[in-house]
Amino acid sequence: MLTATVSRIERQEQILHSLDRFGFLSRGHLQRLHRLGGDRNAQKVLKSMEEYLYSFREESYGTVYYLSRAGRQMIGSGKVVKRTLQTRHTLMRNDFFFFVGCPGNWRNEIKVTDGHTTLVTDALFTKNNRHNFLEVDNTQSMSENAAKIRRYRDMFDRGLFQKEFGYFPTLHIVTVSRGRIKRFGELCEGMPVKVYYIDDIR
Repeated sequence: MLTATVSRIERQEQILHSLDRFGFLSRGHLQRLHRLGGDRNAQKVLKSMEEYLYSFREESYGTVYYLSRAGRQMIGSGKVVKRTLQTRHTLMRNDFFFFVGCPGNWRNEIKVTDGHTTLVTDALFTKNNRHNFLEVDNTQSMSENAAKIRRYRDMFDRGLFQKEFGYFPTLHIVTVSRGRIKRFGELCEGMPVKVYYIDDIR
């Protein structure tokens, strides 16, 4: 009985740490990340943790969870997450994390610079020993997207990453608009880029 109790507490803390790392996770995300089994078992596990969690319904994601104050205190986290207009952006970024196989070195909101141009990439990760950038297009205007991509192009054209790594990291772009896929391809012409429609990677 003691072993079962310890195991349950360990699993709960693992779930809380995942929410601390990723901000917002759907029930489906948590099922995959922590092997919670079917919907019924996952609901039971998360229901038993409700004092540590806030939840809400999000279109196409179902129930989404994030840490309550008690949840943050349980794991000693000082990072406060609140539901905002950026929440769906975070969920889309997490979708891509699963799509590429849950890289262990995945890092969110990382400042990248070649010493001349600086930007904050939505995520930085390594896959098959190669660095990759991620940009998530949810509510941004195309003019905002184009301005961000110009900074990637400045770094690409300057060539300092290629000198250091032997290649320029692939830029992955996830968008909610099929109509924008071609436009992103045009903006990134000549650069290593892959563009995805969100529904195709879930």
